[in-house]
Amino acid sequence: MRGALWPWGPAAVGLASALAAGGAVAQETPVTGDTTTPVQESRPAESAPVGQEAPSPERTPESAPTTAPAATAEQAGQQDDAYVLPEVSVEGETAKYNVTEPSLTRLPRPLVDTPQTITVVPERVMEEQQATTLRDALRNVSGITVTAGEGGRQGDSFSLRGFSAQTDTLRDGVRDLGWFTRDTFNLEGVEVYFGPSSVLFGRGSTGGAINLVTKKARKGSFTDLRLSGGTSPTGRLEADVNREISDSVQFRVSAVGQLAGVAGRDIVKENRVGIAPSARFQLAEKVALEVDYFYQHEDSVPDYGQPYFNGYPVGVTLDVPRENFYGVKDSDTELVNAHIGSARLLADLGGTFRLTNTLRYGGVNRFARPTAPRGLTPVAAPTTIGRQRFETTADNTYFADQLDVRGGFTTGFLKHNANIGLDISREQREQGRVNLTLNGGNVPADLFDPDNSPDLSGVARVPGATNYSRQWNLGAYASDQIQITKYVEVLGTLRLDNLHSDYETKAANGDIAAFEQENSLFNWRLGLVLHPVENTSVYGMYGTSTNPSAELATLSNDTVTLDPEKNETFEIGAKSDLITERLSVNAAVFRTNKKNARVPNSTPDGPPVVLEGKQRVQGYALGVAGSPVRGWNVFANYTFLDASIQEHTNDFLEGQRLVNTPKRSLSLWTTYAILDSLSVGGGATYQDVATVNNPANATVVLSKVPNYWRFDAFASYTVLKKVDLQLNVYNLTDKLYYDSYYGGQAVPADGISALLSAHVRF
Repeated sequence: MRGALWPWGPAAVGLASALAAGGAVAQETPVTGDTTTPVQESRPAESAPVGQEAPSPERTPESAPTTAPAATAEQAGQQDDAYVLPEVSVEGETAKYNVTEPSLTRLPRPLVDTPQTITVVPERVMEEQQATTLRDALRNVSGITVTAGEGGRQGDSFSLRGFSAQTDTLRDGVRDLGWFTRDTFNLEGVEVYFGPSSVLFGRGSTGGAINLVTKKARKGSFTDLRLSGGTSPTGRLEADVNREISDSVQFRVSAVGQLAGVAGRDIVKENRVGIAPSARFQLAEKVALEVDYFYQHEDSVPDYGQPYFNGYPVGVTLDVPRENFYGVKDSDTELVNAHIGSARLLADLGGTFRLTNTLRYGGVNRFARPTAPRGLTPVAAPTTIGRQRFETTADNTYFADQLDVRGGFTTGFLKHNANIGLDISREQREQGRVNLTLNGGNVPADLFDPDNSPDLSGVARVPGATNYSRQWNLGAYASDQIQITKYVEVLGTLRLDNLHSDYETKAANGDIAAFEQENSLFNWRLGLVLHPVENTSVYGMYGTSTNPSAELATLSNDTVTLDPEKNETFEIGAKSDLITERLSVNAAVFRTNKKNARVPNSTPDGPPVVLEGKQRVQGYALGVAGSPVRGWNVFANYTFLDASIQEHTNDFLEGQRLVNTPKRSLSLWTTYAILDSLSVGGGATYQDVATVNNPANATVVLSKVPNYWRFDAFASYTVLKKVDLQLNVYNLTDKLYYDSYYGGQAVPADGISALLSAHVRF
């Protein structure tokens, strides 16, 4: 249930906030009692539309949409530099599938006018799918793969268009740290920014970045409760309560509790609790303050899946049962506590200029005792597997401050949408490891019938290395999107970062090695946007990104002296908002070049690692989101990737495909309102074969995960005006597939399961 109330004015083009009609500064995301998806920021343009839709405080079937009253003559005649948030009350509107505005103040223009592929998974789609984790939500976006448990890591680790995005997850535009599984209970949307985004977020983001849009206090009062039970078995309770105390004070709290198994996997658990309160205070006529806190606790059993044999996971080549779990019952565990506190100051500086300052402090503490499947014997026809057991601890803390100032102005016939910003951050991490060995090796298990309660009396604790890292970053950026005419816009963005990294590692014998690195990172983006017709754009974009060797806050003798890797992306695309902006379509072709990849040195007398590699990912992407006809909604996208190693010091590697880059991937979700009270739908996901390693010579086996189709089903029935029942069935064909993987193992995805939910609003 969302409304986009768009006052229009040329001088205000692209600004991210609005002034309420009474003169008070509007919220960055205007609040209207919306309870399902993020309300989008006001959108200025050349002329003012009338009859713009607005949200209802209650959900009604999408088959019966109602439009808002036309704007009054007084509203249409506002001065060009004024922002107005009219009072509109509409019954019968539901949230759209197609989000048309970005949540980031650093992108002041609507998505259709932004020269970059951006896919937004709205809250409505996540609710219909009962997508409870970020990984579930991103299943709706092609071109993304999930990395599984590499180096003792667990939780969210993604690759975008073939490049790691491990440090490129953000929460409301600020970098989100820590290895944990992010629940969706406090999310209103997930934005995926494909292509280099260093100009927005700093280091990394070669393949793109992921931004979590969180729920915040808003005007209006409502209570949403959702109780779910499933066959995994699963039990889950969610609550979302918003209260408007006055025009100047609002509070909101969302919370979740979950106890869940994983369909088709023995022993594995996904248990979480979380709470996320937020508040908004109007401090003065033109100053507002938003504060929020996020806490999530996880007490789960991690799943490291299956090893590879003869080029594929053992579930494929040896017909090992899907449910086989090689961990230890009542011993394997993952404990996470994530705390994130934020404060955001919003100020009207006069005219069309707005200031936003976001202050954040967060910490993620994690303890894990997993079991990794390693070492198949006998080699030719294995029947035994080794269980590599270890404990890891990781304590992350993060402080950040982001300042953004933006505004619209004219110079002659040029209309500017300019913004400048400053980022300051400090990150700290301490990590340790203890290996759990039996006679100096791994604990054995039967490959086909593992004992999940083995005798561990002979297991020894062998301390491994511990490491400590600190990073400081100071970044500044400037951006201007200039409207030359209503048909032509030009975008230019520059960013400079100074990243200082300290890294210290202590070996088990007490030896300490310390490393220090400082990088100055300069990135830029240039875009041209053409508007052949209204609400349509054809664009070209060139952008850069950089990957310092300390990007993951680790350094070594091999990497400490290296310059950053440099990347460039070319993209040409088209976007259009159709049918009174209820349907959005987009298409793009792109190429990303990593011009100096880190590779082993082939010269024995030289440094161990040199910047002499080249990689290339090129392809195209298609997307559609919205309502083609009344009652029918669709969210779909397709990505084709041609990803390869172009140059390497090892000739055998040249031409090989980059890991974690399936050539073709597709995602589809669609629903149809058969009756005012009954909606049905379903989804399909396809992913091509993906390689997980790059053999260095002909004796090494190339390992892959197979391609797969997955199908889901959905039905929702309104029992009473404020009570819905919803049924989801996942993986209808009970397909064995692997949706998270890396060179060490592949994790079987959930088998067939069902989830029944009751949703109550009052």
